[in-house]
Amino acid sequence: MSSKTGSPRGDSSGKDADKKPSAKGQDVNGALRRAYESTVDETIPDSLLDLLKKLD
Repeated sequence: MSSKTGSPRGDSSGKDADKKPSAKGQDVNGALRRAYESTVDETIPDSLLDLLKKLD
């Protein structure tokens, strides 16, 4: 059973396919990327590591 409610990701026939992201969109993208990278770079607290060791 297949439902087509929107265009697939690879479909470039939409009217927005040729548009560049707006400045506001780029700002949001950059902010999300920085938030993700800072989260990935965080160290895991020793107390959490100790708790995880107890689960093993």
